[in-house]
This record gives sequence, structure tokens and C-alpha cells, in this order.
Amino acid sequence: MLLLILSVNSILAGELYEFAYVFLVNHKVPENHAKLMAKALEEEAEIVPKSVDPLYMLAFGLSETNFRNIFGDQGKAVGYFQLHENAVFYVANFYDDVKQFKQQHRNHVELINHPDWQLRIAYRYIYLTLRYVFDWDLARAISAYNGRSDKYNVYTIKFFHYYTKIISEYVAFLNSKKSNSSK
Repeated sequence: MLLLILSVNSILAGELYEFAYVFLVNHKVPENHAKLMAKALEEEAEIVPKSVDPLYMLAFGLSETNFRNIFGDQGKAVGYFQLHENAVFYVANFYDDVKQFKQQHRNHVELINHPDWQLRIAYRYIYLTLRYVFDWDLARAISAYNGRSDKYNVYTIKFFHYYTKIISEYVAFLNSKKSNSSK
């Protein structure tokens, strides 16, 4: 298991984009959105500290909406990652580019048209809540992302189930790239 975690943490540029793009398209994300999100994921992996695995975001997308770009919580949650406006404001307090995005797109529902920003904001939000709210307790942060107060619940189980499958897919992807390059 440690080897898998080390493999995931040593993601090389380009490989994350390629894996994420194929993963998203395989989960029926429209190609244009898949490209935007894969690029954003790769860029954010360079910005967000390595303590937050970029593959978490794929697990959140599956856990929240099965990668559907929808409105939830009576229209209050937006997009693939079901972002609430207060989460966007929270992230904007730490990152100027998010603050500028929010100023340009004052109506929260506009976020539905920006899958790359949905991913950027969700990624940074999980990092910030891990660091400043939950003292790096991943299970609590995952649970709270879905609005739950109990640390262990069905949502947390679902997240880790997806995350485990994503790691397996990523390792298989890396192995197939290695075997193709050695031919």
C-alpha cells in the first residue's frame, strides 16, 4: 500500500493530465469539460501542497455527482463537485485568482459553465479545510465536504471505495505506459 501511495505522489507532468482526461471521458464527462478539468487538475497539483493527492478530486467527483455537471441541494450546490457559495468565498479569501473569478462571475450559478474552476476551487477547498479546520484528519474533512458531522459514514466509505479504485486504475495506467515505452 505504501508503494501505491508513493507512486501516486510521484505523478509526472503530463501523465496526470492524460490519466485524468481518459478517466473523465470514460465517466461520460463531455470531452471539452474533460480537457479543461484534466488541465486544471495537473496545474493545481503543482499549486496545492503534495499532502493533498490530486486523485482525491476524482474520488470527490464520483462521490458527489458521478461526474455529472448538475445543481444540487435545491440549487445551492453547483457542478461536478457540488460547490456551495460559502465554500467558494472561503477559498477566495486565500487565493487571489479565485477572488478575481468570483468577482467576474458574481452569480454562483455561473460556476456550472466553468468545470475547470469547479475543480480548482474544490481542490483548494479540501486542502484548506484539511489544514485549517480538521488538522489533517482526512476522514473528518471528507465527511464534512458532504455536510456531515460524523467522521465515519456511508459517504466516507463511498469516497474511499472510489479512491481505492482510482489508485488501482492509475497504477495500471502507469504500468501500461512503462511497458509500452520499453518496447
